[in-house]
Amino acid sequence: MKVKFIITLFTFTLFLAFGSAAHAENLHDYYEDVTESDLKNSMILSPESSMAFINGQKVSAVKPIVKDGRTLVPLRFISEGFGAKVDFNTKEQSITIKYATNTVFLKIGNKNISINGKSSVMDVAASIYNNTTYIPLRYIGEAFNKRVFYLKNAEIQPYSLIIIRDVNATAIENLNLIRVFKLLYQGKSIVYSDRFMAVIKENGQLLSSNTFNFNEFEPFVYQDLIDGRLYDKWFNTDMGNFYLNYAWNTTQEFILYRVEGEEITRVAIEKAPIEAVKTYLNDVYYLIRYGRGIPNPQETSNLKSATFNNGQWSTDYLGMPGFYYGFDTLAKVYNWPITDNGITTFGYQRFGDLSSDERKKTIGIYRIELNGHHHELVTP
Repeated sequence: MKVKFIITLFTFTLFLAFGSAAHAENLHDYYEDVTESDLKNSMILSPESSMAFINGQKVSAVKPIVKDGRTLVPLRFISEGFGAKVDFNTKEQSITIKYATNTVFLKIGNKNISINGKSSVMDVAASIYNNTTYIPLRYIGEAFNKRVFYLKNAEIQPYSLIIIRDVNATAIENLNLIRVFKLLYQGKSIVYSDRFMAVIKENGQLLSSNTFNFNEFEPFVYQDLIDGRLYDKWFNTDMGNFYLNYAWNTTQEFILYRVEGEEITRVAIEKAPIEAVKTYLNDVYYLIRYGRGIPNPQETSNLKSATFNNGQWSTDYLGMPGFYYGFDTLAKVYNWPITDNGITTFGYQRFGDLSSDERKKTIGIYRIELNGHHHELVTP
């Protein structure tokens, strides 16, 4: 009778945990760069927390435990989290789990575990702690055809992470997403994060970090431009504030964000420095200054537009491919006013198979259309 009560109590607890998943928070709400395929058939737990992520959904969890130096995980929680069927024989004190083509059999208090009829001996016997059946972590991988990772180091402390995923799935353990888990398990209020930057809120103030481990946060507030810096730039436009981050410690790319209070959206990512930002009506326009390492510059231009649709920004180049707008051959900067008729500014064909004389003939003032890849020469 006691065993029946334990199983009933645990089933009810599990129902509450997974029942809350319908209203759970999704990792997409925290992290810009994660996709559903990245998180499919995955689970993340921590021995220090009653929170887990199943397929990217945050749910209440049954905590793993560490006993005598071994990490033990809740068998039923993980099994049912992956969609397996669990049968508990109260008389025999045995558990049968069916998952995909696998059948797993074990008994409480016994070190033997059978997977598809093949037996092996676990380091620790299946045991019940706090009304929950636990087995050693490593055998979960064998039972469910999963890769299992236990991450515990100075970067994650005080919260260690257990990652369980498909063998050939995205290597979640290598993604910058791990930094976000660190913040979530610390109970931080994440306003925005991606592989470049994280913004949290503490005591009513926004704080940002673009360090590799997201462990150094500074106030994230509008400030005037500081000449000569290629990072931490703020642009104040008719559409509000834009923030330019230079990912010097990771990809060395330039990332433009729109910041509207606590709503932060990533507008564009560029390999070359973004030098100027303007808005017109509902779109964003910006100029980049070419440097080394720009792929296929003859197929694009340095004048870009960004449009916000369905919750995301999409970018495209304007004008003719291979052209360079807003700067002359001596790096002089030109104004580039925007009207309904287009953008008017200095330009010339910098890239492409042209002789020096042919290139000089392309120098002039151009009117670049706001849509498509067209321009017209206004003044040679």
